[in-house]
Amino acid sequence: MLKNEIRLILSGKTIKEPQRFDSLEAIYKHLNLDSKKNKVIDAQLKYIEECNVTVIDYFCEDYPESLRDLENPPLVLYIKGKLKSMQLPLAVVGTRYPSGYGEKCVKYLIPYLVKSGFDIISGMARGIDALSHTETIKNKGYTIAVLGSGIDVIYPQENKKLYEKIEKNGCIISEFPPTTKPVRYNFPLRNRIIAALSKGTLVIEADIKSGSLITARLTEELSKPVFAVPGEIFAKRSKGTNKLISQGATIVNDIESILSYFYIELKREIEKTKEEKKFNLSDKETKILKAITGDMSIDELMIKTGMTISELNDALFDLEIKGLIRHTPSDMYEKL
Repeated sequence: MLKNEIRLILSGKTIKEPQRFDSLEAIYKHLNLDSKKNKVIDAQLKYIEECNVTVIDYFCEDYPESLRDLENPPLVLYIKGKLKSMQLPLAVVGTRYPSGYGEKCVKYLIPYLVKSGFDIISGMARGIDALSHTETIKNKGYTIAVLGSGIDVIYPQENKKLYEKIEKNGCIISEFPPTTKPVRYNFPLRNRIIAALSKGTLVIEADIKSGSLITARLTEELSKPVFAVPGEIFAKRSKGTNKLISQGATIVNDIESILSYFYIELKREIEKTKEEKKFNLSDKETKILKAITGDMSIDELMIKTGMTISELNDALFDLEIKGLIRHTPSDMYEKL
């Protein structure tokens, strides 16, 4: 990358419709950059070189295509970790101060989403964001944290260990130059990247003034689905999610509320996996497949396999994700 291009990136300048230009060098010539920023820029450049930060600009082949749909796409992305091509990225956002119910929802939904092939994107904020990243990593999934600060500014500081885990198990992204503080107006900008990178947004507990509702609105503007977990009508942290549902967001009563929406894409991923490798089935999964003859209810399978309802539910879900059985609308199971 040319020196002028690097200095343009580190200056923090943004420009609408960068597609009007054919390179960063052309944009650099178009803008009048402040020479007083040179010392700051030199320090930022040193950090980038020493801390293995990858810099991707709008004109790079590796620049995420979904970000190009934005009216004001980030001119550059600073990345720590590995940015991979994602088939089923889903944003999961919510309150910074979740209730026990909200935490329970995250711990129930994220493992199923990861098992189903979803990559989880969030903002590494306190609360639902941090829990979503943590549960994804715990279940050996891929997660992206999009920051509202410079790539080197961990906010909140309590998430320092989480930051390091995300870098190893996914990637951290920021459009802001190193040392940029997490000021209030950065977060709506951060939220537009979360919405654009994802194929939909799931909101788990949010106040009526929550920034999560900004992410939901931006998701709708990009013609993508919004999912919301319902909450108590008297709980302040549920007023935002309940409002989203009243405005047309998909209500999430269980994991199938999300999986059914992405059925075609999930099926495509299943077929791709089938072609790549044969499934290694557990003893329980093998036992269930042998037991299923025609359409069978879960009660019939309990009798035939001698398994508990909890064991059956887990194994049946895994078999469904692998494309080996189908859960019918009449609440029966059949082989495929």
